[in-house]
Amino acid sequence: MRATPHFPPIAPDFAPRLTTILLALAALIARAFLRNPCRAWLILPLWSRLTRAARRFESLAARLAAGIQPRAPRPGRPSGAPLINLPTTCGWLVTDLRHEAVAYALHLEALIAEPANAAFLAATPAAARILRPLCRMLGVAVEQPSAPPPPPARIVEPAPPSTAAPNTRGRGPHPPHAPTSAGPGASTPPQNPPDPPRPPTP
Repeated sequence: MRATPHFPPIAPDFAPRLTTILLALAALIARAFLRNPCRAWLILPLWSRLTRAARRFESLAARLAAGIQPRAPRPGRPSGAPLINLPTTCGWLVTDLRHEAVAYALHLEALIAEPANAAFLAATPAAARILRPLCRMLGVAVEQPSAPPPPPARIVEPAPPSTAAPNTRGRGPHPPHAPTSAGPGASTPPQNPPDPPRPPTP
């Protein structure tokens, strides 16, 4: 039977504090990128990603508090994948917004570094998956979920030796094999002497 994974309890204020940081960051992005025509197209996808991540994290925290296990992601369908390709460079949002984004990066880094929150993220892959893309934008490291311990090696005991007597019914002793050829030093049977010569007839 498959064992049910155990998740450490989540701090009651983890999800509300995270939501406050993400919504404030979304508002900052909207104000700053409106002044930058080259980045204005990123406002809507970033707003959607940040607000959706806040909702998903709150929903996950509520399910875990109710004792409901998180669902595994479907294969070939990454959860939370954006419809628009966003920049993927680590810390690109801090590079664009400079000191304004640094403040939110520090708040987020301090939040996930608290011992209870760090232990929760390390043991809950579903929560780490939600935060990892957001932390990458701000250059904040997220601890990788701890891998489950490998199963113990199975020890195969050798089979006990068979104690049954060999089946010799209907088999007699094998006759000795006659030598096929005389080797050196082997005895040869005696031969008859040749007939004496006959006297000549007159």
